[in-house]
Amino acid sequence: GMIDYEKVFSPDLKNAGQDIFELRGIDRQQGALVVVRPDQYVAQVLPLGDHAALSAYFESFMRA
Repeated sequence: GMIDYEKVFSPDLKNAGQDIFELRGIDRQQGALVVVRPDQYVAQVLPLGDHAALSAYFESFMRA
């Protein structure tokens, strides 16, 4: 696949209010799982341990 090096999300320490952690409600100590679709849409931002929500997201369109 193609790698897009032009889209990087990280804390912006120079501009208050532009911190990706704050914008997405991610706890800095806990971290998060971010599901990004192939069209680069952020589909889910979940706590690392929320396996049920992650499973429910993929079950909504993937079939076994």
